[in-house]
This record gives sequence, structure tokens and C-alpha cells, in this order.
Amino acid sequence: MKLYVIVSMLLLLALAACGGDAAPAAGDLAPGAAAPVEIVEAAAVATSSPTATSTSSPEPTATLTPTAAPTATPTATPTATPEPPLQAVQLTEGGCCTQPFWSPDSQQVRFIDQPAADQPVGIWGAPVAEPLTAPQFITERLEESTASPRHLIETGGDTTVIERRSDGQRWTVPAGGRNVFISPDETLIAWAVTNSDAPSSQQVTALWLANLDGSEARQVATLPRGGLSGWISNDTLLISSRDSLDAREQILSALSLVDGDRTELARAERLRGQVLSPSGGWLVYYVTFDPDPARNGLWVVRTDGQQSIQLGDDLFGSYQWRPCAERCAPEEDRLIIIPLQPDAPLHWLVELAPATGEVRPLTDPAVTPFKIANGDWRISPDGRYVAFVESSDRNIWVLELGKR
Repeated sequence: MKLYVIVSMLLLLALAACGGDAAPAAGDLAPGAAAPVEIVEAAAVATSSPTATSTSSPEPTATLTPTAAPTATPTATPTATPEPPLQAVQLTEGGCCTQPFWSPDSQQVRFIDQPAADQPVGIWGAPVAEPLTAPQFITERLEESTASPRHLIETGGDTTVIERRSDGQRWTVPAGGRNVFISPDETLIAWAVTNSDAPSSQQVTALWLANLDGSEARQVATLPRGGLSGWISNDTLLISSRDSLDAREQILSALSLVDGDRTELARAERLRGQVLSPSGGWLVYYVTFDPDPARNGLWVVRTDGQQSIQLGDDLFGSYQWRPCAERCAPEEDRLIIIPLQPDAPLHWLVELAPATGEVRPLTDPAVTPFKIANGDWRISPDGRYVAFVESSDRNIWVLELGKR
């Protein structure tokens, strides 16, 4: 685990945000966040391609440590070069863009820009089906960059407004200008209120719940030096807290809204990058600088507390969950990882199926050469594509991931 002590000191100085609750992003990256369209053949559209200087295919492994008597012990079954090999397609030119994100229908890669002095500042989009065409102006509403497929959340001053995208209906909710998390069935919202004017060692978070329209707001928990990370299911929240204000260890727990019970999922002094899987059935996070070096690294746990998986050193890196076209089942969840290899000239994608422990490379740097700049990569809402900013030319490129 010496790798983590060396690497993490560098990474914590240069973490690149992945947006929302996404994990920090690897290499240039730090560890860490409807109608399908067809990608045109790469040879027909890409005007240039990163140079391949790596000649060996990565061989990922995972150290799987089951706890709390899981029903089965998963095993890692990595394969060699992926087949068929994925191809990167250049989407934009001119080094135009940073921090790309996807349209809700996965048909456009979008970014905030002002292409020229006589053009508006706002969100612009590059159609995936039309590589290297001029970006299209979408909207001046910058909050669209963090919108979900069904709802847009506006926060400004002391006001929080939820807008339903399907019909434009809007509700002002009593979150006081704070962000809210919407439950999977879209009937409830949750948010956290912290006495942020107090010293960090004395901050306490109040957890609030209300109906989607803001009615029937009520406080449901108090969290010493804690916070809210999202919904595990329609009646369970992922929270962080400590045993007391003086406690050093952060605790991640599943909080049941039915009976108030908490299921502890993880505990460490420096626990970072927690992200729920699309199904809510799994949680990924990483630990650094722990007094026990064996605890450092990347972890995936079941949110019912029944299993904990520590990944091998070769899988430590940037990560994002791969969505499903509809809400995933826990056995369908897939974690996409870009392994952190500081001396590697190129990056590659690896996919972990936590339910089975299977690990497989999605790309081979000798076949699909790319290097992501500053952690700028995003998986599309339908899980089919990865958009990233290529380090060599600072343009947006797209990879089609193929079948799950």
C-alpha cells in the first residue's frame, strides 16, 4: 500500500472535480462522479488521433475481502485485450472545451462556453451523431449543467426551486437556497442544513425531508460533523457522521426513514469520494493516510452492509458508475475505472461488476490510444458512451462502450 501514501499526497494537491457527487478524477487524473444515437466510424471522422506508445495490455486484478458473511465470495476474472476494440471519435476541434457533460437523452455532449465575443455565454452542445460540426447554442441557463433527466434544481440566495422538465411545473421548496436530493420514485426530497458559521470541529448537520413540492417538511436526523450523500432507495438515505464532535473517524451509514435505524457501511479518518451506484445497491469510496496501511485504497461495499470489497493497487484511480438506460438492478451495476499509473503515457478503461467480482478491460492503450486531461470525462446517462477531453489536443472525444 506504499503506492497510496506517495500518490495520494500528489493527488490531494490537484484533485479535479467530476461534478455533483462524482469522485475525484486519474493521471492527469486523481482517484475519485433516451433515444440512442450511432457513432460514425472513427476512420471517417477523426482528423487526428493520439499516438499509441504503449505496447502491453493492462491486466487488472482485484483483492476481494468479503465481510459480514456474504452469500458468495466474488472472484476477479480479468481478460486480455477487449474484443472488439473500441475506437475514439473526435467530437470538437479548436481546443474549445472543458468539463463536458451530457444532455439527458445522451445525444449531445455539452459544455459552458462563449465561442466568440458576439456570441452568448451559456451551454453549447456537440451532437454525437455529427462529429466535428459547429457546436449548437442550447441555453443561457447554466443550472442545466447539473440537471437530472427529469428535474432541474435552481438555487440562488435563500431560494430553492425544483422544475419538472416534462411540463415545466415549478415548486419553491423550504431548503433555503441549498441543493436537494430527489428520491428514486420522485415523491420526496432531502437536504442538509449545517451551522457553517461555527468552527469545523463544532459543526452539526440537520437532515430534512419533505414532499417533492416542499410540503410537510420535517427534520429527521442530527449528524455531528456529517452530511448527506443521496438516496439509496425510496426510504433509505446515505449519510455521513461521527460518533461525536470529538471523534476522528468519519462514518458512512444507510439511514432508514421507516424506523431510523442506521447500518454502518464504512469508517475511516480520511474517507473520500463516496458515490452511490445507479441502483443504490453499491457504494464506492477510497481511504488515504490511514494509520493501518492495509485499509488504504479503493473500496466497494453493498449498501445493506453485507459485503465489502477492497480493490487491488492496479485498480486504484479515477472512477464513475455506468448508468443503465433505465434504473439499474444491483446485479447490473458496473464501475468504470481509469487506473492511476503516474508514468503511463496513456490511459485505459476497466470495468468492475461488483456483484460477481468480474474485472475486464474495456480498452487497450496499444489499440485505442487516449489520455484524459484534468479528470475531464463523463459517462452518458444511457451508459453507452464516454466523453472526455483529450490531453494532446484539448478537444472532446467520445468512446462508445458497447454492450454491458
